[in-house]
Parts: sequence; C-alpha cells; structure tokens
Amino acid sequence: MNRAAVFPVIALAAVLAACGEEEPQGPPMSEIYVRNESSTEANVRVKFWTKDYVKVSAGEKGTVRFVNAEGANAVQVEAKSRKQWDDCWVTMNVGQTLVVFNATERIGCRAE
Repeated sequence: MNRAAVFPVIALAAVLAACGEEEPQGPPMSEIYVRNESSTEANVRVKFWTKDYVKVSAGEKGTVRFVNAEGANAVQVEAKSRKQWDDCWVTMNVGQTLVVFNATERIGCRAE
C-alpha cells in the first residue's frame, strides 16, 4: 500500500472509533423563569441549591438554571430587592415563572 492510500484509511478508522464513544453526560439541569414587574432590580436564586443570584432588572425577564440531581418537582425560590434588600420567597414547580412585583413597602413573589 502506498502512502497516499494509508492516510485516508487511518483517518476513516479514527472517525469510526470516535463515533462509538458518547460524550459524558453532565448532571441533570432544571430551570425556572423570572418576570420582574417591580420597580427595582431583583436578585433571584433557588434556596438551598445555589449560592449565586441571577440579577433581573425592573421590567425584564430572566432564567435561573440549576443542577437538579434528585429530580425534584418543587423548589423554594428567593428574590431580594436591590433597593432595600427586602426579600420574598415562594415554593414553586420546576419550569414555572416567578413573578416579582411591588407589594406594600416591599417586593412580593408569586408563581405562575
């Protein structure tokens, strides 16, 4: 076999060997959606699961993604206002939308 014929055979063997391998799967991820109807920026996180907050400006929407290794259907979500650092939290289903709104002298939360 000449050199010109050897290279395509080696390349084909490498491609076929790689086809049999699967990429390792990461941990299962879930998400909740956020709609901020308040007059202030809100920092949102899934309580007990994540330390980092997702910032959602007034009038904006956002998504919180988190590792859900246990496959939980419901999570507790906390929102803190940027203005007064008051907070609210709600228990909601994975995939639902958290609505942050202006309540009496503080922010309020509800799940939709």
